[in-house]
Amino acid sequence: MINSKKGNPVDIVFLLVIVFFLAVSMVVALFMNTKIQSIISTTELNSSGAYESINDSFNYINSFVVQRGFTLFFGILCIGILVSSFLVRVHPVFIFIYIFTLVMAIFTSVYLANAYEMVVSNPQLSVFAVKYTMITWVMQHIAKILLAVGALSFIILFGKIGGGGNSNVDL
Repeated sequence: MINSKKGNPVDIVFLLVIVFFLAVSMVVALFMNTKIQSIISTTELNSSGAYESINDSFNYINSFVVQRGFTLFFGILCIGILVSSFLVRVHPVFIFIYIFTLVMAIFTSVYLANAYEMVVSNPQLSVFAVKYTMITWVMQHIAKILLAVGALSFIILFGKIGGGGNSNVDL
């Protein structure tokens, strides 16, 4: 399996789709966590001895874990694309397929960024887009980020010495 490494030009598209669905899912999760927290706070459940611990846990998850988890996962995906560029061998003649795929991913990212903006412009969800800025920042700049990650991936992928040679080299 390690001897038959093939390049995959759609890595950047997978990054885009995963980040979009993860961003929307995180905003919806923040919305649901806040609703659950408000239900606990406004009912008889807030009179229990564990209420402060539960409330602090919800605050910690909403303010720290979700945003930084999204950012960490996004960074790991970007680093994974760059690492996979080191590990595959692609003949330079396929650069046009990679460029076309990157251009299509950037155009698609504009539409997905606008779709994310429409989701978070909902009056109930707009509070979270303003309050939790890491996810919103990534989605507002997704086209630039994809261009940077794609360009670095191209430089690594097609800049290697012996990039299109025999793939029977043991590592």
